[in-house]
Amino acid sequence: FLSKGVERVTMPKDLAEFGGILKVKVVKIEGFAETAGFMDKTDPFVELKMGEETFKTAVKNNAGGSAEFNEQFCFDKQEGEQTMRLRVLDSDTLSNDLLGSRDIDLDDSSTGNGWYTVVSNGKETGKVFLEFAYD
Repeated sequence: FLSKGVERVTMPKDLAEFGGILKVKVVKIEGFAETAGFMDKTDPFVELKMGEETFKTAVKNNAGGSAEFNEQFCFDKQEGEQTMRLRVLDSDTLSNDLLGSRDIDLDDSSTGNGWYTVVSNGKETGKVFLEFAYD
């Protein structure tokens, strides 16, 4: 499931206890709804939140349910922070519509580079490919 040329990063054994710069790259999304209403293609963007920090990718206008972002964000991660909120939204003029979300447990040994499935109303709505690095 890794992107071409991407090596699996070895995360600290206990990432929740790691404090420092955590780099998270939003590579791409797949499998989301192509349209967001009548004659309206989905305009997706991804939002990551950890602690008090929130980062958003650029909006991919009329991209539909799959898009490449390749945007990296640097969190100033505090020791003990163990949850990152991942949300995928459809950008609209009046308000953004949530396409799906999930919490990523940084204390889980399986957390690392790969696909993360998001859900809305209890149903899988698509997946996001993330890459992690830390200093």
